[in-house]
Amino acid sequence: MGNPQSSAQAAAVSAKRVRFLPRLESLRGLAAVSVVGYHMHDELSALAPFDGLDRFANKFFAAIANGTGAVVTFFVLSGFVLARSLEANPNPLRFVRNRVVRLYPAAIAVVLLLTLLHWRFGLYVGYEASFDPLQVVLNLMMIRTEINGVMWSMTIECVATPLIWLSVWLYCKQGDRPLWWIIAVLFGLSFWGRYVHMLGGFTNLAPFYAFTVGVLVHFRGADLVARLGERFARPAGIVAIVLYCIGGANKQTALILALECASAATLIALIAWREQEALFRPLDWKLVRFYGRISYSFYLLHPLGMLTAERAINAQALYDAGVPVSVTLAFMTLAAVLFTTPAAWLTWRLVETPAIRLGRTLDKPSAVLAGR
Repeated sequence: MGNPQSSAQAAAVSAKRVRFLPRLESLRGLAAVSVVGYHMHDELSALAPFDGLDRFANKFFAAIANGTGAVVTFFVLSGFVLARSLEANPNPLRFVRNRVVRLYPAAIAVVLLLTLLHWRFGLYVGYEASFDPLQVVLNLMMIRTEINGVMWSMTIECVATPLIWLSVWLYCKQGDRPLWWIIAVLFGLSFWGRYVHMLGGFTNLAPFYAFTVGVLVHFRGADLVARLGERFARPAGIVAIVLYCIGGANKQTALILALECASAATLIALIAWREQEALFRPLDWKLVRFYGRISYSFYLLHPLGMLTAERAINAQALYDAGVPVSVTLAFMTLAAVLFTTPAAWLTWRLVETPAIRLGRTLDKPSAVLAGR
């Protein structure tokens, strides 16, 4: 006979793997907001800090607003969350269908909005891309992402769909060794420029292995956290946050991306398997939870929010009036977040939520068949 206590522990772990983890949604929200600061920092990079304190504050802001690290975190989270879904139901057709229903409606809505704004008012985000009908269609399909450059990560998410399914399938068949081989190969390729930019445009395949890392966190994260124990869990979380910020303050090389991936994986494992850890209580705050819910639409729309903030507030005038660069940067970032939030909430409410409900409705026949 098996050990009853071990069986109970295994059942608890299994149940944890399939239930909703709100703190991870909150983490996604914080990552989405940090991307705004990252892009605003780039927009204002031509402004020289006034003094040493302003220079330090500017560098500190860049460290915590680690936009590239945020995208890597999105990728690890996707691998983790989707592995949970696949463990509950490994049907590949259902998996692909749900990915389409989850990713495309909001992205299509935003591309159409940007297209209408360009045709009517000549507005564009980033740089002016082609809005010819064929290019619009390619952007709607996320084959191209020039109309809304931040959607390059959504293209990578789409390309990663079979990788995530394969990683879960291999783990269930052969354990974690094949996944480590996948990570090793993809990490090695991340140093090769032709591979990194293979999909063209803004896409960056360097952190592609992060999806498989997320799958590993799902299957092995509980063991990792158990080995850390109560004594070392909080220090591990603090170290992961510090390393993540160090990544934000440095050039995004293949090694820095790997550091950010490891940091994100550690944080996700701790958040998922150490619910009592006080370090992560800010993820329970209502405002953070709110941005977690709307994070996808917020990410897609934040370039438009930034454009609105830059047209409403003259950052150069603030700088000329003697406002430090770091203060100007923080103020402009806050304005961009506030301008983005209502549009993101509407898109989440009117596009994302109905699409998610549709996906659940389509899942019901599969659930009925599985129960027979």
